[in-house]
Amino acid sequence: MQLLPSTRTLPLEPREALRRLAAMGYRAVEVNYASFEHTGLDYPSYPNMLRLTLLEAARLGVEVPVIHAPWEEYFLQYLGRGVDAAVSEALLVAETASSYGVKIIVFHPFSARRVGSGRVWWLNRRFFSTLAARIEDEGLDVVVAVENTNRADPWNRVEEARSLVESTHSSRVGLCLDFGHAGVNGYTPLEALRAAEEPLCLHVHDNNGVRDEHLPPGCGSLDWESLKESGKKRIGYAVLEVDCRKGVSPCTSRLRAAYAAAGALLEPIL
Repeated sequence: MQLLPSTRTLPLEPREALRRLAAMGYRAVEVNYASFEHTGLDYPSYPNMLRLTLLEAARLGVEVPVIHAPWEEYFLQYLGRGVDAAVSEALLVAETASSYGVKIIVFHPFSARRVGSGRVWWLNRRFFSTLAARIEDEGLDVVVAVENTNRADPWNRVEEARSLVESTHSSRVGLCLDFGHAGVNGYTPLEALRAAEEPLCLHVHDNNGVRDEHLPPGCGSLDWESLKESGKKRIGYAVLEVDCRKGVSPCTSRLRAAYAAAGALLEPIL
């Protein structure tokens, strides 16, 4: 398993965040949609800015095996024209990502509050199944990872998110286990990992069990020691999703410390 720093940690636009991470010696990173929000980027400009960001990573010689796609709200604007319209926009992201060597794209599923409890399962299954089929048809070398959410019912339960993945019956769809989100919903890291069974990737951050704080691992109340009971896991990537808004220099220091802590706490499953 490869541990990746995320561009979201540094309070910079994504290309500058990549430059700083490269200067720190990181040769593989995750590009996160939160970085695009730092710039106040409007939705229509995102696909082109993603392309420019991945082009910058290639210029720097920095691998980007994982990206985090825009949040649920981004795709809701297209969902108003039907599921296929939302899928087409997601496919545009997948085409851009795949052309620059990205292997995994993480998505938040649509929540019951946004799309209605009566159709939340149907709509998400349709969205991810169709997206997987379009990716397959286009011959893109990328997979979709559905993330368990913070408070967005029903996907705040790891078992529900895993069941959604399984319902697509596609090898192009997997689960991204977010330890921080699971912790807010009462799981220990070990319980979350067991519920996930075989996640494609991990999101690693901490909190105090009440809200989604994105603290460095070990700085909240999550029981990372529980992972010692897990044993080794075959997981491709773990993304360090730590937030910082205190200026570039303090955030750089925080990232280095958090990266070292994450490596130590995840060692039992590496």
